[in-house]
Amino acid sequence: MCAYMNALAHLANLLAAGTQEGTRPMAASPRIDAVLAELRSRASTGMRPRISDDQQLEAVRRFWQTQQISSFRDTYLLSWGLCLPHRPDGDCVLDNRPRLERVLAGADDWMKKPTAYRRCYQGLVRSYFSYAPVVAEEMEVRYSNWRYLRDYLFERNDSIGKQVVVPDWVRTAIDNKHLFTSEPYAPYVDALLWGDSSILEELCERLHIGKASWFLKRLVMAQVKRATQMEDENYLSILPRLLNVLADNEVLRDAGLIRLLNRYVDIPALPLHAQLQDVSVNWWGNPWLPSNETRWGGVTSDARTMVSNWLKAAIIETFFTKLAEDGSADPRRMQFWKRYVNSIDSMEFALGSTARNSAEPDFVALRKKMHGLTCHLDTSGANNAFIMKMGNLVVVEFSGMGNALYGYDVRKGLPFDSKKVLRLPTDADNSLKQKARSVLWESHKDGVGTWSKWENNFETILRRHFGIEPQQAIPAPAKKVRRSPVTTPITEVSKPISPTVKRHYSLDGLKALGKHNGFEIQDNSALGGSLWARTDMANEDVTQTLTSWGFSHKPGKGWWK
Repeated sequence: MCAYMNALAHLANLLAAGTQEGTRPMAASPRIDAVLAELRSRASTGMRPRISDDQQLEAVRRFWQTQQISSFRDTYLLSWGLCLPHRPDGDCVLDNRPRLERVLAGADDWMKKPTAYRRCYQGLVRSYFSYAPVVAEEMEVRYSNWRYLRDYLFERNDSIGKQVVVPDWVRTAIDNKHLFTSEPYAPYVDALLWGDSSILEELCERLHIGKASWFLKRLVMAQVKRATQMEDENYLSILPRLLNVLADNEVLRDAGLIRLLNRYVDIPALPLHAQLQDVSVNWWGNPWLPSNETRWGGVTSDARTMVSNWLKAAIIETFFTKLAEDGSADPRRMQFWKRYVNSIDSMEFALGSTARNSAEPDFVALRKKMHGLTCHLDTSGANNAFIMKMGNLVVVEFSGMGNALYGYDVRKGLPFDSKKVLRLPTDADNSLKQKARSVLWESHKDGVGTWSKWENNFETILRRHFGIEPQQAIPAPAKKVRRSPVTTPITEVSKPISPTVKRHYSLDGLKALGKHNGFEIQDNSALGGSLWARTDMANEDVTQTLTSWGFSHKPGKGWWK
């Protein structure tokens, strides 16, 4: 009996120890916590599984040869790998309609198993946003395949949410079903224009939209287009942010800047916009230099002239302030010549040794701004010369305030060559100061003759003898002004109206024009292609409308932009 009691006591002690051990809290394990957090995140957001490109490529190559899909794994890998070329510089599955249809049919085979089908659908979505055909041949066929995939994703969208618990990416895909339509970016444009990118960040994260995706590129251009349709006040408010966006996107930078510049010329009085001037000149160079003709070729002549005048005024201001010989600004000459920027055909700056060689940041920035406009002035001091051509008159001003103005007639031949080293002494070779050959020599002194100020004297001489008129007022920096609202908002569908009615361009307006006149609209812009209106030039009203909207005609194919 005693032995039996001892055995029970021993068992009780063992159980007590185990019970006490079970009540102790488990020690924290960061590694386990991290794994659990990742699993929860994958289950919730539908993070892309770690599928290597090698695995996808192997499946693509095997399928390309056999066109057979033997397992779910094959379907799954092919869904993610539609954009992988089966060989270097070769086609991908999305380039080939029969193979694409076979993959989509293979995905449909798993629709009765929602979890499995959803995994394939997720890969197809990523392929949809990643497609970027690079081969020019049969481009329309390739776009057609991409649209076929887009329509498939739209039609099957409702099928991925048929479960009680769905990942966040599924909710995002369902809530944003319009992503699989002809205008996938339209709902996000206004929010992005005013700086709210939260919804876009969520879309990119959950649907695996990469930075190189056509979607993000077209979204940038959609913002630019929308901004150019706004009232002046809103356009001016948004312009700085759009310029910053374009600065980070070299692919779309030129096309976006062209639209922004061409829109800015509608602003009354063309007030100076310093950022627009700076980015234009930094990206394309000086607008009036022949060497930059191609870069500036996309903008209207009015837009190019506008930036030219801005830049001329800025450089004139710099010359009479920073390059003043004694370091003192010369505001009177600066203001006088800024009034003539519209009349100045070209300008050059003969820089002395200080301006040419100084490492001071201001001088470095100045030389950059004057790139292509500088020539060599042989002087040891801080004197510099400003050479401007206005019609047949070439005027030479000097940074030193004690120097007179010299004017020469191009038709009589210039007494100096700016491509060679220039000099200042009147008897020196290639001197800028040759009074005997000048047609104009005037000092900057008040009270000369009947004029109380030298500016009045100069202005009268330029008008009477050379027909050169000043600009009456210098445009102030851009202010917010109003413009009539857009005729057709970007998100609304236009009703078919007579093509003779003048209205702003919109895709909906184009579609309405096509429906009204019986021609097809083909939009390849989502993938970087052209927008086509498949009609000829027989209808004069349609021709005028499409021309005003920036379309170009290609015989036998239609109008495109």
